[in-house]
Amino acid sequence: MGLARGGSREFWFMEFWFMGGNPYVNLLYLPFTFLSISYVLDGIIAGRGFRPVVDAPLLAAYFIGHGVAAHFINEAYSNRVLGGRAGNMARIAVAGYGALAAAVALGMIAAAEAGWNPFLIVVGALEVALLVAYNHPASRPAHNDVTVAVAVGALPALAGYFASGGPPSAAAALTALACALLVSLEITPSRFVKRWRRGPEPRAIVYADGSMDRIDLRDLVERPERVIKIMLALSYVMPVLLYAIARC
Repeated sequence: MGLARGGSREFWFMEFWFMGGNPYVNLLYLPFTFLSISYVLDGIIAGRGFRPVVDAPLLAAYFIGHGVAAHFINEAYSNRVLGGRAGNMARIAVAGYGALAAAVALGMIAAAEAGWNPFLIVVGALEVALLVAYNHPASRPAHNDVTVAVAVGALPALAGYFASGGPPSAAAALTALACALLVSLEITPSRFVKRWRRGPEPRAIVYADGSMDRIDLRDLVERPERVIKIMLALSYVMPVLLYAIARC
């Protein structure tokens, strides 16, 4: 049994979530940018609670770092989303690394307000290293699901936890592990959907005897995309649930 394929389509995330039709907005991957921010909030709540002078620059650093820097750097080398519409990809790279510098600066402000917590500094350094390694073509071995789970799930949770003043503890480790596992659960259907949406469209299932059944792309991706949406919604709601539990 095999799949007969047809033409290609727009990238899955542009249809998956309303992004306004602007290619630069699409490039922010907003549903997944908010994912990492939700894990920062999980860490803050699992730690010693909110400290606005620390949390504001930290959350801004993650939005700019994961939302702008990571995706612009990746686009500079892959040109998947803009499709040459930006003209000079070097400018996209400059914008990406400029955003990374801004994120680092914001992270340093957060670290200073947190009293230069050494654990927070280590987490920030690891985030920068993984962000560059994952997106740069010279570091393809780092382009894997484990890197995503750590950089998008575990490290944001630890950043929030240590920014709140929480000490190294089992609570920190368990929060980071839970967030990393949630990211891993989202990655599996996401990879499947990307593979089909970015490749030629399947037209039919071809059986060994030569017979075939006509299929539509929706038949393949509708349920996996629903799972992705549920996982994202769960991650967004988690900080609210944790906060409610902590207040009880």
